Amino acid sequence: MPNKYDVIVVGAGPAGLLAARAAGESGFNVALLEKKHDPTALTRACGQVIGSFNEYYFGDIVGYNARDKRLFFPNHGFSFKYDGPYQNVYCVHLYTPNGHRVAMGDLKVQKAKGDYGRVGFSFDKEILFKCMLDEAKACGVKVFPGINVQKVTPRADGVTVEGSGQSFEGRYLIAADGVNSRIAEVMGFNKARTYYCNLYALHYYMSGVELPESSVITTTHAFMKEGIATCFMFPRPTAGNYQIAVISVNPRVNLEAAISHIMSNAFCAPWFKKAKNLKSFSAVCNCYTPIAEPYKDRILLTGDVGSTQELELQGAMITGWKAGHAVATALQEENLGLPVAATTQYVNWWKEAYINRYDHQVYMKGLARSLIYGTADTVNYFFGLVNETLPASYNPYSTSGAAAINKIMPIIMKERPDVLQKLQRGALPFSEIVAEITRISKPVS
Repeated sequence: MPNKYDVIVVGAGPAGLLAARAAGESGFNVALLEKKHDPTALTRACGQVIGSFNEYYFGDIVGYNARDKRLFFPNHGFSFKYDGPYQNVYCVHLYTPNGHRVAMGDLKVQKAKGDYGRVGFSFDKEILFKCMLDEAKACGVKVFPGINVQKVTPRADGVTVEGSGQSFEGRYLIAADGVNSRIAEVMGFNKARTYYCNLYALHYYMSGVELPESSVITTTHAFMKEGIATCFMFPRPTAGNYQIAVISVNPRVNLEAAISHIMSNAFCAPWFKKAKNLKSFSAVCNCYTPIAEPYKDRILLTGDVGSTQELELQGAMITGWKAGHAVATALQEENLGLPVAATTQYVNWWKEAYINRYDHQVYMKGLARSLIYGTADTVNYFFGLVNETLPASYNPYSTSGAAAINKIMPIIMKERPDVLQKLQRGALPFSEIVAEITRISKPVS
């Protein structure tokens, strides 16, 4: 016999945990299904930095209450406990292959502001998962680990979910199973989307790294024979430890070779003389156009499921919370005999908060910017002209460097029309920029 619940949530990431808790707080019976046997274990690459702390993102300004150890989202009216270690991130520094630095934020100025100068928040995601899971359970959520969902069957009055030899019935299903969502695929949500490419990521936890500044996110590029990878160096919440990450949309790029190049042959190799690899993670993410209609047949998509690649952690958290309340409200409407409006309201909010507010192509071009530049010489020349400090920001949609770029464009036009021609590729639709990559790539399931 199937287990019967008011709400089934698939995926115990930040979005799923908050969706389950929101529905549970409203008094409904909630089943949270997670394919990992330990929902708190981190098994895939993640930067583990919550960004945009100094500006609005998805209509909210996230903050951390150090006194009570809670991350809070004041505009959306929720918070949750995080009692693990953390480190403030004050700036983002981009280094060209020849070592020129472009600073997004003045480190001294930002640090002087204290917590209000941070642009990001580095944390331990496994501790975060445990805190969020405990709060979900406290709201009556029943957690089922080790359930790999294989089949979803909509009914007139609910949804049946099957996986790992078990069956669950719910009046509503919230799909929070990530950017490679099986539910979005099997239920046909992906049919109207354009597939771009995959994003490949390899992350190392390391000790002994000696970066010039410890409380900034440092980024550079590795120009390899097979293609280009972008390297991010994130401070870990434990002092002295870093996360070294390389990403690429080009499946030909060997990410292990790219990290090796960064640590052994690049300008920054001296930073890694004493480095020790502690742990490694990887990930492959599908990249599509977003899902504009994230609801049908009593199935509501949330978190990264409907995004072009991801919503960043705070975006996933906000959408999960909204989805949980949307389904709880829909159940309340049904129980009262009222027309169901809550799911439509969620879809309208999703379109306003994400589809219409943010240009997903800007996000994707940021991940594949190296395809636009093409060569190390172009990157060295272009960014070498930027000598002013840019506004402090860690927002993937931010255009905070636009003013500085406008200043140097006349110089580029005069000195390097070949570079200008490459930069103009950035105005093309993203599908054209990655056309050759798309041809050799295929979605992962």
